[in-house]
Amino acid sequence: MLFFARSCRAAAVVLAVVATLAIPFARAQTIVSVDDGGRRIYVNADDSELYEAVRRGGAAAAMRVVEERKRSLPGIQQYIDKVSRRYEIDSALVNAIIDTESAWNHRARSNKGALGLMQLLPETGRRFGVRDLFDPQQNVTGGIRYLRFLLDRFEGNLRLVLAAYNAGEQAVAARGDVPPFAETRDYVAKVAARYGEAGAALSGGPGQIYALAEEGRTVFVNY
Repeated sequence: MLFFARSCRAAAVVLAVVATLAIPFARAQTIVSVDDGGRRIYVNADDSELYEAVRRGGAAAAMRVVEERKRSLPGIQQYIDKVSRRYEIDSALVNAIIDTESAWNHRARSNKGALGLMQLLPETGRRFGVRDLFDPQQNVTGGIRYLRFLLDRFEGNLRLVLAAYNAGEQAVAARGDVPPFAETRDYVAKVAARYGEAGAALSGGPGQIYALAEEGRTVFVNY
């Protein structure tokens, strides 16, 4: 999975030229690449195609794989933008989740049974009207509808929303906070870093993230 940095108020994506640090292969481990500015790119070893790309050719090779995946889904970004507007969610947040969950592999399947671009479990897909989890548009629609549900349930607290997306809403509701699972805390940090510079507060601090309407979309800011 590829890490991107994004300002909360700018749509520009920063792509780093990096030197690769190898980590031995094991499921759920990552290769970590660091550029001269200290930015990091993480590639999950579960994604064998990306893992091999970064191992052989560095982050630039992995980026080429991701871009090829996007090209294989013509019109997907326009579709994400349209459905995100309908449900008043920032499409950049949806992109950050897809980057983290599947790195734009619409056939992705996790060891826990999550499927497709936004890695929906079959029962979650059924809750939100998805018949074919490998269909990119259906998967995106279901994932965005689920995000809308979580944002409403957790009153716009993005830390809790992301934790619930990873660990389930019941686990978050029972604790009233991000569950003490290393995977979930890591997930919140990764999506936050992709989504914007407010990621430091999202990933572990007590600060709240609030949803604001801005030019027809929802953005998240830290106060």
